[in-house]
Amino acid sequence: MENKPLVSVYITTRNRHILLDRAIQSVLTQTWGNLELIVCDDASSDDTSRLLQKYSDELPNFYWIRNDTMAGACVSRNNAINKATGEFITGLDDDDYFLPQRIELLMEAYKDEYAFVCSTYYRKTHERTTIVKDGVGVIGLNDVLHYNKIGNQVLTKTQRLKDVGGFDVLLPSFQDYDVWVRLLKKFGKSLKIKKPLYVFDISHTNERISGSNDRVQRGYEIFVKKHQAIMNKKHIQSMRLLEQVIKNRPMKLSDAIRFCNTGNYKSVISNLLKSNE
Repeated sequence: MENKPLVSVYITTRNRHILLDRAIQSVLTQTWGNLELIVCDDASSDDTSRLLQKYSDELPNFYWIRNDTMAGACVSRNNAINKATGEFITGLDDDDYFLPQRIELLMEAYKDEYAFVCSTYYRKTHERTTIVKDGVGVIGLNDVLHYNKIGNQVLTKTQRLKDVGGFDVLLPSFQDYDVWVRLLKKFGKSLKIKKPLYVFDISHTNERISGSNDRVQRGYEIFVKKHQAIMNKKHIQSMRLLEQVIKNRPMKLSDAIRFCNTGNYKSVISNLLKSNE
């Protein structure tokens, strides 16, 4: 493997074996050769076990775990992370997929001074596919406390992810965002590269991991309470804007003026334009 470090990839899944197969294939076709793939099946009742056993029989460095009863995304992710043996680690949701150079380009961009590296990505809906590219470049804790400029996947050192305690099982949503904040708080700045390297797919009919608006709202409330001690006045403004978005409230000009600051103005403009379409 030309002395390339081993990179662990974790996927959690439940009852989406067709989408899962696509996600697995996107890992197997990565241009970075030294990989291990760990899938945690959260008590699926469809053909997931059969699919995973097939891959396990055929492939080296492919491992899977099954929860006997449904435990949720965070428990499943932590189970997979605890099994990882790679020096580096990255995740993938079962309904999304990597582009072939994702891991190679992230590894090329990584430096030990970064808590993690990440990339822009494609957002795929029924209507269209767009590039989500906010926050390209160096991103620090102050930037991320305004809103999640990272996305839902990063690449970091496995030990660092373990050092911050992995994913918080008490959060019904905002799980990724919460981990990025804790990684930045402990290890410093991150880097986001411009090239989109995975597809965030919401074009299917299956529910995302975060689930219903009630779950998202509860996750938001827990997240703010958990991190408000390191938030300043502008961060709190940004959180109030985020709450408005979560509750699907139309953005008025008066709201834009009230919430806008140097850390969130792009988000304010975007939401104002959407409300006036």
